[in-house]
Amino acid sequence: MAGDSVTFRLDGELTIESVSDAFARFRDVLKALEQDQGASVRWVLAGLDYGSAGVTARAEPLDVASAAKISSMTDRFLAAGRQVSRGDIDPSRPLLRLVQNLTEVASEKNRVILETADDEVIFTAPVTVGQAPATAQTTKSFGTIRGRVETLSHRKGLRFTLYELATDQRVSCYLQADHEDQMRDAWGRIANVTGDVTRDAESGRPIAVRHVTAVEVIDEGETTGFLRARGAARGSEPAERVIRRIRDAS
Repeated sequence: MAGDSVTFRLDGELTIESVSDAFARFRDVLKALEQDQGASVRWVLAGLDYGSAGVTARAEPLDVASAAKISSMTDRFLAAGRQVSRGDIDPSRPLLRLVQNLTEVASEKNRVILETADDEVIFTAPVTVGQAPATAQTTKSFGTIRGRVETLSHRKGLRFTLYELATDQRVSCYLQADHEDQMRDAWGRIANVTGDVTRDAESGRPIAVRHVTAVEVIDEGETTGFLRARGAARGSEPAERVIRRIRDAS
């Protein structure tokens, strides 16, 4: 399900300086990705998320030949991340060297995530040549998560961001082709999203939902519905007197 976008995320508590540095490193990776594939594209900001510093870049081809290479570019982005995570880094390959450079901002508290519509690679520490993998373990299973739909990106399939209710953490969701109708009136609302859920193996926190098969918008009720509860308990004695009587009797 290769698309035309790649995503970089930096989790944890961040400063403006650390985000600026990380995004500059990500920009260098995108430039190297073009050179690696011999493509001429313009990278457009397709998504910017809060909660973690997440940026999605979409490749727009500048010529006909490059249009045919975009899918392989997104595949190569993920493959380079996996190769670097194994410590298999050839310094003479600019793309691998710059992905390694991007991992230098990674730590247990600030995880680096490289993501496409197909999968993700998570770094919990900087990577050096020949080093054992520094990637977080994940699990994948079919399931449902609940959260609020915040970001929609409709371009060659629908990608959206869900903020899980339990943690208020960002979860990337990828809708299957021809399922766009399920997102009608979903933006800004709470929904149950069903699909292949990737979770952090240690914390159980959802990271992404791919091959989404169902989006069920939850009825949150009227915001002023609580007003209808007034007077539900009928009685002639004022509430403060009842409370005082119960208190004195105890």
